[in-house]
Amino acid sequence: KISDESTNDETRLSSFEHAMRAVSLVVAAFQRQHDVEQGSRLGRKNMQCMDRLAKMQAHKRNSILKIRDSYGSNLLATNAADDYHLLRQKSSNAGSLSDTIHSIPDQVPLLICNVLVGNAAGTCFITSSHILFHTQLVPIIGGDKVHLFSIKDVELTINPPSKAMLSPLPASISLTTSISRSKVTREEVYHFIPSIGARRFAKFLEVVRDVLVENPDTLKLTERGGLIYMYDEPK
Repeated sequence: KISDESTNDETRLSSFEHAMRAVSLVVAAFQRQHDVEQGSRLGRKNMQCMDRLAKMQAHKRNSILKIRDSYGSNLLATNAADDYHLLRQKSSNAGSLSDTIHSIPDQVPLLICNVLVGNAAGTCFITSSHILFHTQLVPIIGGDKVHLFSIKDVELTINPPSKAMLSPLPASISLTTSISRSKVTREEVYHFIPSIGARRFAKFLEVVRDVLVENPDTLKLTERGGLIYMYDEPK
């Protein structure tokens, strides 16, 4: 009887082990399926995010290109470009630009904002390739100064707001350029406070610079309008 009970216990234990093994196999199978489905969902979500970012970048690029190429087709853009061209001819540092400045007034300003340069108030013009500052120490009476910089030649540095109690000032921007071939040593060539805020100004200029230096073939969207259709084209 003792041997029979031992045999029955071993049989029950063996059956329990088989059941546990079967359950483990089922759980492992479900886990693998869950991992595969989760990976697919994350992949699709990642592609959707990439698609939206690509559309945003394409929208920014197309907006800048449309404004840039609107000379002659839009009256406001043409008048703004003519005003900019007249000021550009007065620039005191045009010879320091590394790129060629064309004589035709086809550069349409993408942004026009007020700036404070030292004690002088002025206006800043940003085109697709240049930054121009027009300042007057004393409006109407005082002489004006015009400085022109290539977007490719300068870097922006945001300076913290002034903490002086008597004359608190918002954050300012320094334009720096390299003075050596290694581009490690840089010097400040201009300092100003934009009316739209330093961070917003710097962000806008960053977008313009990206469009200026990017390869037009880098971003290719399909006719359906997004990167998602390039990698997940339905059959």
